[in-house]
Amino acid sequence: MEYYSPTELNEAYALLSKYGDTAIPIAGSTFFMGHREELFDEVEAVINIKKLGLGYIKVEDDILKIGATTTLAEIYASDVTSQGVFKIFAETVNELNIKEVRNMATIGGEVCIAGEVDMPTTLLAYDANIVIGGSGGVRVISMADFHIGYLNNALDVTEMVIEVQIPNPPANTGGGFHKFERTAADLPIVNVAVRVSLDADGKCEDARVVVGAATLSGVPQRSAAAEAVLLNQKIDDALIIKAAEASSDIECVDDFRTPAVVRSLWIKCSVEDALKKAIVEAGRGE
Repeated sequence: MEYYSPTELNEAYALLSKYGDTAIPIAGSTFFMGHREELFDEVEAVINIKKLGLGYIKVEDDILKIGATTTLAEIYASDVTSQGVFKIFAETVNELNIKEVRNMATIGGEVCIAGEVDMPTTLLAYDANIVIGGSGGVRVISMADFHIGYLNNALDVTEMVIEVQIPNPPANTGGGFHKFERTAADLPIVNVAVRVSLDADGKCEDARVVVGAATLSGVPQRSAAAEAVLLNQKIDDALIIKAAEASSDIECVDDFRTPAVVRSLWIKCSVEDALKKAIVEAGRGE
């Protein structure tokens, strides 16, 4: 096995092209180390991308841009993502109770995993786009289209994620996040991210209700039924409960960690909790 630490993007792209599906780009390595026994036999080149200058958080042209190697701890601490319209991202990180993982795990890694992690759920709720780079150039794909199955994404073997972009949400928009796990050190069993935007009359003009970690598809998924309940309505406690009940349109995985019927119940609880948080934030008018 070869180890590389490129300092330029083109150098990293060349290595990915050379080794193809036998190369693995790493940054925080939290997922790689957890699966090292099954990956060592398959990987011929480990490419450390930490020195490519992809660790940043900035807002340009009303778009939040987060470099792929930005750690979850940096997202939690940044003024840009810990307050104001984008503070849902720090709140999502706050639900990860393992500080050692926060310090190492990167947003690019979480995006690529598409499994039992939290950030992709919130990114889908905020209509994020994923910027992908490779020797053939740069392309942008929506978060909704990036994940194609459990631990499977739209990246070609010669490509890597270089940036995550989140458009500035409309005024009077609020977000909420909630999740369940077995212990503070466990992977999520259910996570839910909600985004609601209110019009001048206080009615919901746009909504996202996204469920992750629990879905049969293995990737975050929008609850169309829950969103339909909210649209064009003034959201009160009764409507929140109705939307939570409607989230049963999400088909849940049934495995050794938690039965599907329990996951479905926890989704409803999480939708209710996340919606309450989102309405409070939307009412602040940020």
